[in-house]
Amino acid sequence: MDSTKVSSFMLNKQSVRVCYRLVESLKNNPNPHLTNVAKTDADRKAFMRLLSNKNLTEEYIQFEFIGKSRESMKVVEEKLLAFHDTSEVVLNKQRNRLTDKEGLGPGGRETNLSVFLHMALLYGRESFHYHGLGGIQLYNRYKNRVTCKEAENRNTGHFRGEITRWKINVEETESALKIINDLIDILHVCDREGDVYPMMESFFRQHIKFLIRSRTDRRATIWEDGKKIPLCDVFEHYPADFETTETVKSSRKKLNGKKLVVRSKKVTFAVPKSCKYVLGEPRPKPMIINVIEVFEKGKGFSKPAARKRSRTKKDHDDKTISWRLLTNEEINSEEELLELVLCYRKRWLIETYFKYLKSDGFDIENICLKTGKAIRKMILMAISASDKVLKLKEAGLNQDNETPATSIFTEDEVEVLDLIFKQYLKGESQSPSLRNPFTSKSMAWAYWIIARLGGFNGAVKKTRHAVSVKKIGLGLERFIFMYDGYRSLN
Repeated sequence: MDSTKVSSFMLNKQSVRVCYRLVESLKNNPNPHLTNVAKTDADRKAFMRLLSNKNLTEEYIQFEFIGKSRESMKVVEEKLLAFHDTSEVVLNKQRNRLTDKEGLGPGGRETNLSVFLHMALLYGRESFHYHGLGGIQLYNRYKNRVTCKEAENRNTGHFRGEITRWKINVEETESALKIINDLIDILHVCDREGDVYPMMESFFRQHIKFLIRSRTDRRATIWEDGKKIPLCDVFEHYPADFETTETVKSSRKKLNGKKLVVRSKKVTFAVPKSCKYVLGEPRPKPMIINVIEVFEKGKGFSKPAARKRSRTKKDHDDKTISWRLLTNEEINSEEELLELVLCYRKRWLIETYFKYLKSDGFDIENICLKTGKAIRKMILMAISASDKVLKLKEAGLNQDNETPATSIFTEDEVEVLDLIFKQYLKGESQSPSLRNPFTSKSMAWAYWIIARLGGFNGAVKKTRHAVSVKKIGLGLERFIFMYDGYRSLN
């Protein structure tokens, strides 16, 4: 975003200071109630005035906090994963409290009062380290909107509606990261909502890499040797380019030990008859795609017709792994095939992040504000403040002994963490299994102390394991309470 556009919604210096103070307060105390976030009554009133200020726009928050943090992001890896997804924030509990519902609208149910959040999280492709936030969009529906079921918007016309959010967000994330480093290789991972032909063809033409799960009942046709074959019958007519098996290693008992069959085939997608077009871009053309199927060994890949015939849970188990993935990335070996499947499995990281925003941490569905616009601004501030908790959890997962704790804490806060460790937690007198095993004043060391304050027992047994973000958020809240007490006494 250029400086000329930002200047149109620039705040005065006092409002900017209050804005930064609110974000810092949310980092240390993820809470939807400003009474709990603010340290004094004067702060609470200042935060309320700020969120009702018309000069504080969503664009300003995006630019000042999320955009600048992305620009300062230190990307060590050349390969990144961008996980995209949409989540509905239901605000039915606040319906009677609101004096102005502008910016909110119907949700999954027409009776809901909701706002939709579409965003991307950035992780390393090889290490799966958290790097930062990608594109973020808030949007609401309207009661008089044209739905895809209506004849005028079903099979004809240009590509429009909510689904365009996926295309906009992918392109925004791609361009923002390319500005940081033009050599970064990004793979955009989307769920079934991203399976839209004109959008995928646009990415294919722009050389944007994607990995999208196909809609289960999608029956797109493909050209192979001059014949049209339904997508679900590809591997029955032609042998797979690559096929292998993999044993699932998971902490979930139902998944652990399951053997999966993974196979891929390069095909050419024909343009569907009802395909729409993207405004300002050429008409969609056929494209070359790698189709990947993942299913449990001995059960086979479940087909749409088979699912329609099964009427009971006994006939068909919905929890059976049955994925069909579409990607424009080259697959030259079985190892590359398994790597792409692992990339899709890691998409669950963004689902846990939404859980943190909506229930385990910020609880944004219970934000107590009086206008829809203020609620939307508060959601964006919560997202920008969530970076601290995610980095702490990442430090615990990777046992980061190299990065200093001062990367997210001040020097005074690190000193108080050391006092808490020695005097309150009595870390040096604990049994070896319950001691802090990490290097002093490192990120992993700080994670262990914060997690202990949040309810963690202190035993680190696994290399890739960390407590929930809910416990980390609770630990941060308790730490700031102790830190403020220490400052008042000294």
